[in-house]
Amino acid sequence: MAGVPVPLPPEITARTGQRRGLRVVEVVPGSPAGLAGLYLGDVIVAAGGRPVQDGQGLQRLMLGPAIGARLPVTVLRRGAFVDVVAVPTELGR
Repeated sequence: MAGVPVPLPPEITARTGQRRGLRVVEVVPGSPAGLAGLYLGDVIVAAGGRPVQDGQGLQRLMLGPAIGARLPVTVLRRGAFVDVVAVPTELGR
């Protein structure tokens, strides 16, 4: 999956206190993101209960003990919050 930081809409910022999210711009079929049901245009706002504002922040949540474990991900999709579950894997698998 690839993403770019984007500002969140004002009403979402007011509700969450979070200014940015990570817009999904690429999903590799069969990848953990693809299997979780992430789509192009989704904006990831949280993973594992922690705010996500950039790619590095998301990557940090998917290392070490997170490999192979269920990781709840909250995305903003067409103005609504949607929860999906990803299972991170080691790169190259």
